[in-house]
Amino acid sequence: MGKHGRLIGKGILFIAILFTVIQLAYRVIVPKFFYQDIWGTSATFVGFYQMEKDTVDVLFFGSSLSATAYIPQELYDSYGIASYNLACEQQNLVTTYFWLKEALGYQSPEVVVLDCHLLFPYKTHEPLNSPEVSTRKAFDYMRWSGVKWEAVKTICELDENQSKMSYYLPNIRYHNRWKDLNREDFAFWEMREHYERKGYAPLPEACGEGHEPFIASASAEEMEMVPLMKEYLDKITDLCKQEGISLVLTNVPSVVISVEKYNALQRYANEHDLLFLDFNEKALAEEIGFCYPTDSADGAHLNLWGAQKVTDYIGQILTDRYDVAAVSDEQWESTKSYYEDLEKDCALVHITDIDEYLTALKEEVEKDRYSVFLSGQGSYSLYLKEETLSKMRELGLEITLQDDPTKESFYCYYAVIADGTVKEYIGYDELNTNGTIRNGTIPYDITGTGSIMIEEAETSKRGDGINIVVYHNATKKVLDSVCFHTAEPENAASR
Repeated sequence: MGKHGRLIGKGILFIAILFTVIQLAYRVIVPKFFYQDIWGTSATFVGFYQMEKDTVDVLFFGSSLSATAYIPQELYDSYGIASYNLACEQQNLVTTYFWLKEALGYQSPEVVVLDCHLLFPYKTHEPLNSPEVSTRKAFDYMRWSGVKWEAVKTICELDENQSKMSYYLPNIRYHNRWKDLNREDFAFWEMREHYERKGYAPLPEACGEGHEPFIASASAEEMEMVPLMKEYLDKITDLCKQEGISLVLTNVPSVVISVEKYNALQRYANEHDLLFLDFNEKALAEEIGFCYPTDSADGAHLNLWGAQKVTDYIGQILTDRYDVAAVSDEQWESTKSYYEDLEKDCALVHITDIDEYLTALKEEVEKDRYSVFLSGQGSYSLYLKEETLSKMRELGLEITLQDDPTKESFYCYYAVIADGTVKEYIGYDELNTNGTIRNGTIPYDITGTGSIMIEEAETSKRGDGINIVVYHNATKKVLDSVCFHTAEPENAASR
């Protein structure tokens, strides 16, 4: 090889190294919304590419209302239907259209279910009816292809505040993030392995507030759709017809939906021969047994139990009306236990009886899913019952009642159950201890007077009683923090 050839070789090597460095920097600096988060948007889109080609028969799209409403695993477990939820927070119809085009390059769905919340005015000062951050969440993890090139071009033409170059080289957009990087930013490849929820965002809360569904015939007025969103709904409708896909329009239960929106969507559905399901319409809400205080997380989004009701109804429609066949697929079979555990996680935060709570903890501690921190405060042992002490001992604790209950203010208790070991202290000194869990990666500091610090943040309720913090070992997040007021006869719980 001559001198000229060696120079070319060095140049190619330099460009290859430079490209690799840029790609690594891109992977690190782009924000990640992991599977550990309820809103695991990044994992939703990264995980979609891990699905085997042409195995998904139903796709869900829409905003966060849709992400919390449709549970692919529930649909599979109950009906054998293979689905994936590609909804994300504040997903506008432009985003939906391009992600549908992208999805069709990998899957051949029989049915697309679209929640229509963002068809109507939402962020009216934004050209795309939703903020840039939501658009970036959806497209930062789309693979580069003709679809993404077209999407970026379209987005930047519609919104002059966004630039093509920031999509081509995200380092430009996120250069200020270097100072805020954390360990999750260096674990992109781990995220590719955790898409068990298949786009579903589980919410455990219950809003506790009522809301009356509307009666469909109560008004003839219609709310006007945002023109750009209507344009892209037309594109979605045309694309589905072109590909032989059945399109179903929906409004999930939410206080933001009105009879005027219903009327506009029903007329559109009639004009295009589409099925439209509005779960805010009184007859349908009653048919699925929807109850806002217990099934809605915050009035707008569904919790797990509300989502199960909506998903079950959709499953019946997909089976009876669209003849979507049941399948057996390892991609959903292998995540059944994950979903069962998810249900337990959501249920835990609603348990108010201390004995029932400790029983629920026992199985998950034995499976090493939870790390548990306990700290007594005040007269915490004054009304501790023997049955409760027995439950605590089943967790491996050796707690006993002090001989002199008049000395509660000097009587300390704390315990840490993690990594297969128990660290416990009971005595008359205000002692504290610190350490780490999860192979030395998660630091804690706990006192015998109520405080439970995890990663330098106070997580305890610090109530007068037994304070319990449950740390989820898989998601690396605090799952629940509760105080059982064992200084009072009722042992009531507060969160």
